[in-house]
Amino acid sequence: MTDLFSVYDKLSPEPLQEKDLDCYVDTYQGRGGVKPVSTLKRLLGYNREGILPDGKLPDRELQILFSGYKGCGKSTELNKLQYEIEHDFIVVNFSVRHELDIINLTYIDLFVITMEKLFYAVADHGIEIDTRLFTSIREWSRTEELQTISDLTGEALLETGGEASLGIRGFARFFGKMRLAGRASSTTRKTIIDNIEPRVSDFIGHCNDLIREIRRNLEQCRKKGLLIIMEDLDKLSVEKAEELFFNHSHILNSLQTNVIFTIPISLCYHPNAVNIKGNFSEHFELPMVKVHDKEGSLYPDGRETLYRLITRRIPAECFDSPDLIYRFLDISGGCLRDLFSMLRSAVNNALDNERAKLTESDYRTAFFLLRREYENTIAEKRVDNRVLVSVGDYYDTLVGVALSKTKKVNNTATVLDLRQNLCILGYNDEGWCDVHPLVRTILQERELIP
Repeated sequence: MTDLFSVYDKLSPEPLQEKDLDCYVDTYQGRGGVKPVSTLKRLLGYNREGILPDGKLPDRELQILFSGYKGCGKSTELNKLQYEIEHDFIVVNFSVRHELDIINLTYIDLFVITMEKLFYAVADHGIEIDTRLFTSIREWSRTEELQTISDLTGEALLETGGEASLGIRGFARFFGKMRLAGRASSTTRKTIIDNIEPRVSDFIGHCNDLIREIRRNLEQCRKKGLLIIMEDLDKLSVEKAEELFFNHSHILNSLQTNVIFTIPISLCYHPNAVNIKGNFSEHFELPMVKVHDKEGSLYPDGRETLYRLITRRIPAECFDSPDLIYRFLDISGGCLRDLFSMLRSAVNNALDNERAKLTESDYRTAFFLLRREYENTIAEKRVDNRVLVSVGDYYDTLVGVALSKTKKVNNTATVLDLRQNLCILGYNDEGWCDVHPLVRTILQERELIP
């Protein structure tokens, strides 16, 4: 019998990292036949057998938008992609949620962290780059505007010479301290933006110069390509995402290498969606795993996919009955983050009560804990102390979706908010959507639907 304590860490709602990929399950059947890793590899130049034809990489500079509902498994799929291509690519992967101020994020923040991570990649892979690039960036940093930032961060760029790796890491450290200073203080952040923005074209030029140097010298580290993955941009608010991807897409798509941007699902249904997608090379949407169809009937492929996903991490013997496993996966609506969050809460409750198996009591504890979180997200939307969307408007919209026969919605601002906070989930096939099963129980408890 498996000890519940031993599986606790495997139930983290966080994405699977490389060391945990033994728990990975291909969910393509549950998603309607979509294989995200295979699709992205084809875009990057791999053939049907998953290898680069003739061992060469096509000369591509793809700007790929990767969308999907929060918690649907995007980050895990991207980690799997990185694992499968690292023998051919230098992959620069970073999370804006973990390393930047996601509430006040600007396009300048993205270029600052990109420069930092690229310099660390150069150092880590032992790539020798033209010293004239160091000189050019150093001169840029010593302009009157940028000197102010050096004074704020307390980090001046190192002189070239001496050990090359030390100089490279010095440049990485400069941009890293700039990033951290902007994250720690709103005043410092404003100073950084105000001083870089007038010279942003030079900044982007230096970033692309560095990218070209890396790509030109890939053979030094036996690689064939460079890929940048900007994770967790899908966690941005609707307003912040629109500002970044609609107002500044012409800047974001200027990086001269392959880049994957994760974006909020709300942008895919936004009035400006066509214009946003048109500014990038490709758009790939990761569908939700379906647990039921549009008519409300159970969807066997999706449910069995999630069953395998659960039992890969926690054996079926840890549940009081097989039916309990399906209770968890059905109420999740196919949202993997919610599924593993509930399982983790249930295991916590069982351990607190010294039970060897998960029971109905543990399920109910996890159910009400997560449901309370969802109920708290349905709150009036205010900007500058002015109500933009009332609680009643949100509930009226949810009732309309729950009772809809077609499961088609108008993409109003209210619907975009409800998609963003996962109260409304979208599925593949005809592009229908439905209220999250947990939220449906809130509507039932309030006697808003049968």
